[in-house]
Amino acid sequence: LLCFLVEETIAGRGDQLKAYSVAVDGLGRAPDYDARADSYPRVQVGRLRKMLDNHYRASNSPDGVRLSIPSGRYKVVLERPAASAEEPTEPPPPTQAEHRPSPGSSKLSFGLSLLLILALVAGLGTAVAILLPLDDPRATNERPVLEVAGTTMARQSPMGARIRTVLINGLGRSFVFDLRPLPLSRASQTPPKNSPPARYRLGADLIDGPSPRLFLRLTQLSPDKLIWSGDVTLPPTERNDAAALDQRLATVIATIGKVDGLIAIHELQRSSGRQAIGYSCLLLYHRYRKQRLPEDRLHVETCIDRSLARTPDDALLQAAAAQLAMEKMSDPDVDAQARAAYLLTARRHAQLARALDPYNGWTNATQARIALARGSCSQSSNFAQRAIALQPYEPNLLADVGAYLADCRDPDAEAVIRRAIAVGDDPSGRYHVPLLMLAVIRDDRALAGEALSLMAPPVIGRPRGFYIMAAAGYGMLGDRAKALAAWKQLERLDGAMASAPRSYLDRLGYSLATRQKIARDLAAVDLPPAR
Repeated sequence: LLCFLVEETIAGRGDQLKAYSVAVDGLGRAPDYDARADSYPRVQVGRLRKMLDNHYRASNSPDGVRLSIPSGRYKVVLERPAASAEEPTEPPPPTQAEHRPSPGSSKLSFGLSLLLILALVAGLGTAVAILLPLDDPRATNERPVLEVAGTTMARQSPMGARIRTVLINGLGRSFVFDLRPLPLSRASQTPPKNSPPARYRLGADLIDGPSPRLFLRLTQLSPDKLIWSGDVTLPPTERNDAAALDQRLATVIATIGKVDGLIAIHELQRSSGRQAIGYSCLLLYHRYRKQRLPEDRLHVETCIDRSLARTPDDALLQAAAAQLAMEKMSDPDVDAQARAAYLLTARRHAQLARALDPYNGWTNATQARIALARGSCSQSSNFAQRAIALQPYEPNLLADVGAYLADCRDPDAEAVIRRAIAVGDDPSGRYHVPLLMLAVIRDDRALAGEALSLMAPPVIGRPRGFYIMAAAGYGMLGDRAKALAAWKQLERLDGAMASAPRSYLDRLGYSLATRQKIARDLAAVDLPPAR
């Protein structure tokens, strides 16, 4: 923002700067930005004034010249300190050695001074970051550090070393925190110099024997507070290879590191969702994807836009923007032309996300969804398989790509969905709906009965898709009473969708064959009910 304002001032456009141009050209807002309804640029420029004041209070300019943005304006000016009372009111006459500038040179010297200061903006940014006020999002919304403590189990037991390796490998894939494995020696359980302080620590103790047990403790640091503990019974020593340990520890890894796991929940509570930007905005986005509360959507869309304006090279933010664009395609008031535009926007964000980080599970999962919406099952399956290999400990991602694979009739779909259910260790429909969808696609009554007996509606949120699939599943089984009960829940949540489910199914992005099969199973029990 400072660079933009300085450049505009140098170019002679400082007096013409308005809220709209600052928002769109300087802060990356959409061209339809309404300056009358949104004070975002004024708020940000106000924060910038405070940041400049903090900088100059801590680090005075050698010649007393400082950048300033006068209140009520966006033009940048250079200020000199006011003359003190002891100084003469008139300057002394110039000597022969002094040079009096010509009137036309003042604008040039101002521009040159601004250019010199602009060259120092990057350095000033470091000082400003240190001096951020406490209510600035970047001061409180940085990704936390999770330490994995070294224990005697890893030094004294080969199994302990393998356990530590599995934990570090799994937890290191999460974006919810930065992982810092501490040295094995108890004498050196201190972080490296100049590293940020850890906010969480995971400790483990191994009790060896015929049926080894691993005891785990997740602690919040400064002040120390135990926030979770658990134990895992491990396979016997002779059968505890890496694959067996991975199977036993996957749920623990997900409990700690998934996007709605223990640390994510604590971080959201810590920030309360206020001023969400960057990291905290991603946590808010994933909470919205789980709960689907309509009142949260605009807030999430706004924080994603703001975050991308600040850090457009963040792959996870680009992937989130792509998913939100895809979601808009299913809005009831969106016509075919607008859906095509949203799909194009989603493709652009998804391609940029994967270009920025091709080895991220979420960027590949997003590409899988885009390919599915475009009718390319081969591409969708390829991206889905890459996402699974990169992030096998995130049940939310596994459930998503499992549904894409099911829609494409991929033989691996059931195994992926079952891993999501096992790793997630939660009966909510978030992980079971894809299994029911697969049963409907296959017309597999036994699988549908299994999914319906295990899945439960989420306690929080508006799970419209849950009730549509539940009604379709019961319809396939011929149980009209339960299908109608699920439909009444859908009517309570979204009457418009319940009255026209085909329109909603057509906008979801799944294949025509899948949509038709769901519609047939609903029609088999006279849903939607005749009015």
